[in-house]
Amino acid sequence: MLPLDQAWYRRLLGFAVPIGLAAGVLALIYTAAAGIGTAFFFGDAESGWWAGEWWWIPLTAAGGLLVAVLRRGLDIPDDVPGAVAFIQSGWVDPLSGPRLVLVSAVSLIVGASLGPSFGLAVGGGAIGAWVVTRWGTGEGEAKTEYTLTGMAGGMGSAFSAPLFAVVLTSELSPTEKRRYVAAFIPQLIAATIGFVVFFGITESTLLDAYQVPSYTFEFADLLVGALLGVFAALTLLMIVVINVAISRASGRLTNPLVRATIGGALVGLIAMALPLTLSSGSAQLSTVIESATLVSTGFVAVVLIAKMIAVSLSLSAGFLGGNVFPMIFIGGTSGVLVHLLIPGVPLSLAVAAMMAAVPGAFLNAPLSLTLIAAATVGLEAAAVIPIAVAVAIAYLSFTVITYVAPQPAGS
Repeated sequence: MLPLDQAWYRRLLGFAVPIGLAAGVLALIYTAAAGIGTAFFFGDAESGWWAGEWWWIPLTAAGGLLVAVLRRGLDIPDDVPGAVAFIQSGWVDPLSGPRLVLVSAVSLIVGASLGPSFGLAVGGGAIGAWVVTRWGTGEGEAKTEYTLTGMAGGMGSAFSAPLFAVVLTSELSPTEKRRYVAAFIPQLIAATIGFVVFFGITESTLLDAYQVPSYTFEFADLLVGALLGVFAALTLLMIVVINVAISRASGRLTNPLVRATIGGALVGLIAMALPLTLSSGSAQLSTVIESATLVSTGFVAVVLIAKMIAVSLSLSAGFLGGNVFPMIFIGGTSGVLVHLLIPGVPLSLAVAAMMAAVPGAFLNAPLSLTLIAAATVGLEAAAVIPIAVAVAIAYLSFTVITYVAPQPAGS
């Protein structure tokens, strides 16, 4: 039953519309600024070796320095949580939210290898948090649900369908399961309103529809899905190792301005060598998939590892951005790599399963990533089964790996 006997919830149902509207407008401004800026500096980069421009290195170095200066001037701490952590906490400070969104937009413009989910979630969450704070509609649960409604509105605006954003928010949120439906409804309203605003003006989404060959489900693919899940867990392990190594190295640079400049320069160097590592990876994944039969296995493997390094360097340098879209790129690219290594594994299955399993297990959001992967690749309903198996096995395998060999302290 919906808690209609509680005043804060009745108000939330009404506020869900303006919250979604405001989140949609914010998503428009945020993504437009990031998109225009990225296009201005980096344009339509080529996809081959050393296809970037040399001046990207000083550009991203200066960008890292600019972000570090902004963070210091705006009093943004070093340990800012990621978008997932904000959703899991169910709260965004309405005063610090705009500052975080501003620095995130600048980070994306100057070439950080990160995605927009951070700005969308934090910006939308700040709107919901401001409403509940401004109108004094309650404490505790009310603050959480207003904030999550704003987050769903922000992400639903720019995702390929508002349902995906709401499911993702619901999976990650601290809302009790007995309150799931009550929380889901206002979030869906806000996400739908935000999506109407965003798509109505741009007629585009951030989750591209990736073109892959048709695929027919076979029962043997359940085993394939399980094996892909194991490979996804190993991919996640590689990400952890890279993150630990880069975190330790950057930790030796105690001056944040120096750390940001050097980290930014290295991100630019990687982008110059392999432009496919630029930005969130959403558009770049389309290029990787479309050229799957034209590129070598070694090239795809290098792009995959380079993207992992670029994302880790971006975060260590102090850039603010999301890792949902980069993780989808890493998952989809690793699926292409599997197909090149084992041609008997259908490209569609490999890409969709890895696209869901790598971020799904890492982000503790298996259902939403399964839906996103299946829908964006365009698979039939039965084909979702091996994808779900891959996600489950990846989550289980990665949990076992981290339990047996725990990460080093401070990682």
